[in-house]
Amino acid sequence: MNLDVLTMQAAATLVIVAATVMYLLDTLMLKDGLPGRLWASAYLSGTFSATCYLAWLLLPDVYIAVAVGNGAFVAATGFIWLGCVAFNGRAVRRGALVLSTAVFVTVVAALAAGPEGGSWAGAVPFFLGNALFAATGAIETRRDAIARRWSSSGLTMVLAVETVWFVARTAVFIWLGPDSDLFRNAFDTRVSALLTISLLIAAVVVTSVLRANESALRGTAGTRRLSVDANGVLFRESFEATLGIICARAQAAGEGVCVLGIRIDDLKRVAVAFGPDDAERLVLEMRASVRRHAPTMALVGEADAAGLAVAFTTTPTTDVRRAARVLHERVVADLARLGAAVVPAVGVGMALAADHGYDSAALTSRADEAAARAAATGEQAFGLV
Repeated sequence: MNLDVLTMQAAATLVIVAATVMYLLDTLMLKDGLPGRLWASAYLSGTFSATCYLAWLLLPDVYIAVAVGNGAFVAATGFIWLGCVAFNGRAVRRGALVLSTAVFVTVVAALAAGPEGGSWAGAVPFFLGNALFAATGAIETRRDAIARRWSSSGLTMVLAVETVWFVARTAVFIWLGPDSDLFRNAFDTRVSALLTISLLIAAVVVTSVLRANESALRGTAGTRRLSVDANGVLFRESFEATLGIICARAQAAGEGVCVLGIRIDDLKRVAVAFGPDDAERLVLEMRASVRRHAPTMALVGEADAAGLAVAFTTTPTTDVRRAARVLHERVVADLARLGAAVVPAVGVGMALAADHGYDSAALTSRADEAAARAAATGEQAFGLV
């Protein structure tokens, strides 16, 4: 069966619209955080892009539709990248400026070609813009918090495939031109529509799973609820929001803040070697144990599936090293009592506001990094990071 360009573009548009509607409905119901809103913007941009291309196929004289569609397509890929940046807790303002510039260049390049530019007006900036943001997005998914979510590997794969395809598309376009047999068979609009449908379905599934992990805070900006699990462990976004408030208050009061990171190593290998049941029991017991043995008024929150963070205010007489040592000993003892085939190493890291300032994200990150090193090396110095 040989489908024409109009049919394939209509099919791609239908899939994009359906995926976008479902994702937006979830976004509205969950009152999403910044990563979810940015990913929703990506799907909206993709819908707008597909609509522009469909309009141009039906009305070839409206060449501006190609320019706007190209810009919206680049924006869609860029918003996926920005969503990953936001997921990792970093500022997106600078990235947004880069994306805006790239979209502007893409649109202007297509408009400069005029009505004679056809469907490939401004193609090279369009191809390279998508390759750039797909590559940076793939790299971002392998960093920090998002990399510790197993589902992020699906998004890495989607963005990596998009990167390779657009780089190859650019090379063939410049080398042989859009009328060559190789370009028509492997890189024309019909192939692009099929690839878009496949990658979009995968991206929606993955970002929906990731977004579910980031929807811990609910409610309006004025009244928000904190979310905890059955053991009283705050979900990541709830922990970060609460710790930020405590850091600000502690700084104003001249008090110290200590964040302990607790991480278990080799959890994936335990799951592979002895089954997911052992791995799940270890994780659940670690969460319950940390909450049970943490200082009474301390915040306990999740860093990811294999790591937690404990935060509390300190005074000059607080022995934070002893608190870290006691917590480590008791968590290890609780895990050993489970009788699992293998007990993974437990690492504890520490970060103090006196050394790293009152930035809650920096304190949590430093403590978690130190805990990861301790779990990997087995050296429990309980010193400052």
